[in-house]
Amino acid sequence: MNTAGKALLAAGAATAAVVARRRRRAGAGRSGGQWLVVTVNRAPQEVQAALPQELARLREEVELQITPASGDKGTELRAKPAAGASAHDVRVALRRAKSVLEAGEVVRADTAPTHPGPMGKALQLVTSRAAGGGRL
Repeated sequence: MNTAGKALLAAGAATAAVVARRRRRAGAGRSGGQWLVVTVNRAPQEVQAALPQELARLREEVELQITPASGDKGTELRAKPAAGASAHDVRVALRRAKSVLEAGEVVRADTAPTHPGPMGKALQLVTSRAAGGGRL
């Protein structure tokens, strides 16, 4: 292997180490009960009266706060994972609750067009992860 190849390999290894370290730090910060927040375009009284079942089901496992959003912009739903609830489950429940409260149903994205090449496969992978409640 020539000098340029060795330098490229070393740079790649260093980049991988930095990325892995950042992911570990980010994961450690999320596990300890960070507040997850969504703003819903409805009055706090309406949200309190019509709390979607998915969020109501998690009510025993999360700390939930329903407060008016600043500047009369609706209502803030704040949830903090507690006994046994994962941050992912709480995030998905908040996203679905916002959709149900604002649109009356869980809004699903249209299916992406398919393409037979490698970019089409990459697009299918990304959209399938997003449809499962994950982040892009």
